[in-house]
Amino acid sequence: MGEISTDVYNQLRHALVTGELAAGESLREEFLAERFGVSRTPVREALRRLQVEGYIEILPHRGARVLGWRVEDINEVFALRGVLEPHAARQAALRLSESDLVVAQKLADAMERLATERPIGFDDQIASLNNQFHALIVGGSGNYRLSEQVQSIMELARVRATFQRYSAHELNRSMSHHRELLEALAVRDPDWAEAVMKCHIFAARSVYC
Repeated sequence: MGEISTDVYNQLRHALVTGELAAGESLREEFLAERFGVSRTPVREALRRLQVEGYIEILPHRGARVLGWRVEDINEVFALRGVLEPHAARQAALRLSESDLVVAQKLADAMERLATERPIGFDDQIASLNNQFHALIVGGSGNYRLSEQVQSIMELARVRATFQRYSAHELNRSMSHHRELLEALAVRDPDWAEAVMKCHIFAARSVYC
């Protein structure tokens, strides 16, 4: 993929992840080419990549449209996360640096404050901090390929995920999982870290299914 196609792809993916482009919305090549000031070729290449990654579908003679989410899609994403992230947490328990552990603790503190105070827009703020928290732990595994795979899956999940769906009980449970995971990482216990992460992922799945 050329540099122009990559730039178009990154901008479109950002619009999809943030919800700027909603499920069912049409993505016409000519409109996008005009929007980004490019020819239709890089737009076409970007759309094909987004189709492969599951963000959109391309219909013969009808163009592309943003995909909605089915229960099957949610289950598939969380099934993948339920395999990859516990493994990453296990490795992170052995490799995460002390400085990264301090940052993770600060992220957890910030999420808990937001969950308690619930200011306007707190759910979006928690979502952002939560993504940073998980990315830090997965990155701490020291496995670059694993980190890339999980990041791609989490970006796809963000199209659907929102902490607005969480009840107070579910949100508190999620924060408690973060705390316990930090305890497991602090004492360098890979079995404990892996188990807590698995529980955390599948508890989150129950909110969306």
